[in-house]
Amino acid sequence: MVSEMSKFNRFTKGPTRRRVLKGGLAIGGGAALGAILGPEALLSPARAESKTLTLETGTGMYADCLRTSFFEPFEKEAGIKILTSPENADNSKFKLAVTTRHYTSDVMDVSSAFAQPPNGEKYLEPIDYSVINKADLIPDLAQTYAVALDDFAYTLGYNSEKTGGKIPTGWDDFFDLEKFPGKRGVGDSPNTILIMALLADGVAPKDIVPLDFDRAFKKLNTIRKDLVFWETGAQVQDLLISGETPLTMMYANRVASAHADGKPVGQVWNGFLVASDMRAVAKGNPNKDLAMKYLAFVLSKKINGTQTSCIALGPANIHAETNPKWGDAYPSGHLDKPHVLLDSPTLASWLGSHYDEINNQFQQWKAS
Repeated sequence: MVSEMSKFNRFTKGPTRRRVLKGGLAIGGGAALGAILGPEALLSPARAESKTLTLETGTGMYADCLRTSFFEPFEKEAGIKILTSPENADNSKFKLAVTTRHYTSDVMDVSSAFAQPPNGEKYLEPIDYSVINKADLIPDLAQTYAVALDDFAYTLGYNSEKTGGKIPTGWDDFFDLEKFPGKRGVGDSPNTILIMALLADGVAPKDIVPLDFDRAFKKLNTIRKDLVFWETGAQVQDLLISGETPLTMMYANRVASAHADGKPVGQVWNGFLVASDMRAVAKGNPNKDLAMKYLAFVLSKKINGTQTSCIALGPANIHAETNPKWGDAYPSGHLDKPHVLLDSPTLASWLGSHYDEINNQFQQWKAS
């Protein structure tokens, strides 16, 4: 299994999964889902054809949560059987499916960058928004050829004991070692670090791309000796709780989890970064209609938030009901604040098409 940071850094060449739930972010048991399957359900078992739907799934707690929150309720409502296939991180699977007409899965993970033209037009079915209620979904994550299933955020986490009770207000404080002494935690991901540095230097979220490499590295150099790179959610949570990095760029649900456990931590949502898990259907898939009905079902406001009963991922439906335990960890509750949507078509396309340049420049900077 690849690391969390490499999962995040996937665009066109990296893996597609960017889950944030390793260790301590899932809670036991599935929700009692029968009550939410009411008259608004999309399919009647009596009308549904006897057929199967094959979906990509992950492993461990995430796979279990998908099963209880999404798969089983749709099986019951549609009167069909859901089969699963291993998660495939390679976007070339869509090209292979279209070329061979062999569809191993009906709904698959996809990077937002791949879902943009020309690949989206060539290899993906248009998302059917006559079935899916686009108005309920996070803007820019309901795209022509892909749609977000869930989301998570990177925020500025802080340890209030180590900051003397002072609370940072944004990424500019992340670079203020006089006001907030101590090490700084950052994920070992070129995209997120460079974007964060540019935000701290005053670049507006809408102007992030094209990336100004010189400006970003100049900003990072001001705190370079104090940077601590992390690779996993468990690692960064420990860095923050212990106070080794009093200010840390990290997963919002990791901060929320630690806060719920009584740790002296908090987070700043000003300038947060939103990432998501995108779904798509390969072009020409004969099961596309059922695939779209499945997406409509799991993205509905009554279903999309049920995943939060067993795992701390935010819903893509802005009206979905969520588990209050993780109330401050969902990006959908903070979209009124300045933020960057990493899977927006414009940003994802640019980052994806400049993957090699970004990675090479970042590695050269780290090695210099």
